[in-house]
Amino acid sequence: MKRILLIFSLIALFNLACSNSKPENAPDMVPEFTFFNIVDNRPVMRTSLAIEGNIVFVFFDTGCIHCRNEIELMGENFDQFKNATFYFVSQQDRGIVADFMNTYGKELQGEPNVHVLLDKQYEFLAKFQPIQYPALYVYGSDRKLKAYLDGENGLDKLISVINQ
Repeated sequence: MKRILLIFSLIALFNLACSNSKPENAPDMVPEFTFFNIVDNRPVMRTSLAIEGNIVFVFFDTGCIHCRNEIELMGENFDQFKNATFYFVSQQDRGIVADFMNTYGKELQGEPNVHVLLDKQYEFLAKFQPIQYPALYVYGSDRKLKAYLDGENGLDKLISVINQ
């Protein structure tokens, strides 16, 4: 009996971890934050976000294979994403993030609506409360949460969520 209960508990936890539902405490509005642009180290705050179109935060870790796959996929198909500004956020060191983006996000480089940000003050986890990497938050131009995805989702799902 205990074994069956343990198995069902593990299945429930696995399903929760792999779901694409909104985290319980995910902010309904873009929270206040200060991240830093990887190129020039300038602070980027809520007030400096794009004012038109969707705002897409992609929280990633350079050691995450799912992050590599999603970012490569986004780069290879970037022309299919309409009316959105992307903010890729990582808590790792500048050099590590730059190497990662040069390898897996090279097709995103130079796009005017793509920004790579460093979370030097470790704010993202506390303020956005992602469940797993990569975590993708889509906010409308009104700064309200439209969608949340985590883990690896595939191109069709990314396009439908980001372009909504």
